[in-house]
Parts: sequence; C-alpha cells; structure tokens
Amino acid sequence: MIPPESAPPFLKSFPEVPMLLDRLVRSQTISGAVLAVQCVFLVLIAWPIEVEALGPDSPNATSLDERVQEVLQPLGDGLAVSVWVGPAGGAPWFVRNPEVALPSASAIKTAYLVALFARFADDLDATPPGLDEALSDHHPAMTPYTPEQRDDIRTALQGASVRTLGGVMMGSIDAPNHVYNAAASAITAILGGPDALTAAIHAIDPAFRGIVARRYMLAPRNVTGDNEASAASLAAVLARLAAGELPGVSPETLAAMRDAVIVQEDLHGLQGRHFVKGGSLNSDPITRVKSGWWERPELGPVVLTVMLARPNPGNQGRAEAAEQLDAAASALSAMLLEAIQDESNRPQP
Repeated sequence: MIPPESAPPFLKSFPEVPMLLDRLVRSQTISGAVLAVQCVFLVLIAWPIEVEALGPDSPNATSLDERVQEVLQPLGDGLAVSVWVGPAGGAPWFVRNPEVALPSASAIKTAYLVALFARFADDLDATPPGLDEALSDHHPAMTPYTPEQRDDIRTALQGASVRTLGGVMMGSIDAPNHVYNAAASAITAILGGPDALTAAIHAIDPAFRGIVARRYMLAPRNVTGDNEASAASLAAVLARLAAGELPGVSPETLAAMRDAVIVQEDLHGLQGRHFVKGGSLNSDPITRVKSGWWERPELGPVVLTVMLARPNPGNQGRAEAAEQLDAAASALSAMLLEAIQDESNRPQP
C-alpha cells in the first residue's frame, strides 16, 4: 500500500484512495482490477481538490448537482436516489428526491432507538417487558437465525436493559452481526411488532411519517415488504438528536439516545465529531445508506442522509456491484459535506 507519509496531498485528504490503489495492484482478476479503478474514479471526481473550483461563479466549476450526477452516472440505469443535507434546524441545503421512500437497511434503527427510549424513558436501565418472549425460539423475530445463533443472541441479550439493547442495535456496543440485528428485532417485538413500531415512530413527530417498518431484521424482503424511509424522514430523526430537542422527551433521555450512536472523529478528513448510522443490503434491490450528523467546531451541526438502491447487479457480480454502490455512497457523502461548508454551494430545493 502507498505509505501515508509519501502519498500526494490530495490522497492524504482521503485515506481510502491508497487502499483502493493497493487493491488494484494486488488484484488477481480483471473484474477486481476494473472495480478498483471505478472506486478510485468515484472518489477522485467526488473529492474537491482546491476548493476554489466548487464555487458556481468560478469559470471552471460545475454546479454541485452536476457533480453529484457525475458520481451517480457510472451506477447505470434504474438507480434510485434520495438525498437530504442541511442544518439540524431549518431548510435543507441540498436535496435529491428527498421524499422518495427507499429501502432503509440498518439506517432505520435510529428511528427504532428514538421510539424505544421514548417508550421506556422512566427507567432506561431496566429490562423491558416482553424481552424474553421476543428472544424465544417460536417468535418470528428469531426465525432468521440458526439454533446456534439463537443461543448466542440469548446469551448476549437476555436480561439486557433498554440502554444496552439500544447500544447493541446501533453498533456502539460491539456484538456479532447476528446479535446486532437480533437486538433490533427484539426491540421491534417489544414495541408490538413492525406495524405498532411504525405507529410509535409516527406518533413522536409528523416529520417521521416517511419511515415504515414492515419486517424483522434479516427476514425476507419480499413477503411482508421492506423497511423503508425517505432521506427527509431519516434526516428529521437525526436533526432532532443533533439539536437535542424532541417534544415530550427529556434532555436526559435525548442525551442517552445520542450516547447510543457511533461517533467517529474527523471522518473524511473533516474536523469534528461525526455521529453515524449506515445501512447495507446485498440482496435485490442492493442498498447502501449513509446517515448521521456532523458536529463542526464552533459551527452548528450538519445532518446528512444519502440513500442509494440498485434493482439488481446487472452484468456485474453481486459483491462487486454492492462494493461499487458503497464506494459511490461514501464518495457522495464526503463530497457533499466538504462542499456544503461553502455557502455558495447550498442550492435551495
């Protein structure tokens, strides 16, 4: 791999690029090499070098919307997109189909967290009623898991507090993937199942109405329907947490919600704390979601939701198509967060 100290300045701004170049060099297949080139291309066209070129008045600049399209164009026909970027309070700075509902994958768990903690705010450190039933072999929440996985799940989650369940579900408490997803399914069951959970989310804030739970995590996506959200509705949940304001919820409960979210420092080379919740599904439609908020030093928080879905892999292998989609979602997120710091790159919808 290219040593960080010898990388060109623009590569130091985006440490993923040397990794992708290394993959290109080491690839043992033509398809792997082609994918690495595509990923590097997506990152480089998305990442602004010399921010002067971002201003729409610059003679060599393209508009932010055109630059977004450059990232998305290699993904081909049939791509579904929903994007919302803006401050935690007020109108968005950049949107693309913000009200279109798309598969949400694990990014919907932030809304589950809010519903769970709001319901049991009186004692977040108590075990919620119904947990044992939700973890039993006969409950549909456990159907997707093998007997061995169910034993792991019960070992990790039986008797867990509301606070612990939320942390495991959000990934801030480390756990194997099956335990991580089972925590979300147990929470869904505790709150009455997908329909009741949806109603609970909608009751918290009308802006959350674009979020719909239809299945337990890892259950088939084509039986009862998929879990979905629009970028605008997910952004509304994130904005409430970023601002620390939610009607009917105490500051202490809101602080506990925020504590359950993964925090990364200086993500994409952007200084500050980044609260993140992603989502990924490799079955059709292949889905990638990047969501969260960025607390910038001495500035207000910026909320971002990027949702991409491909109907199928097309002529690519499934893993390659999924990796390309993930690279595009990451590149788009980085580009928007960087570009949006310049007020001239904040077109109104």
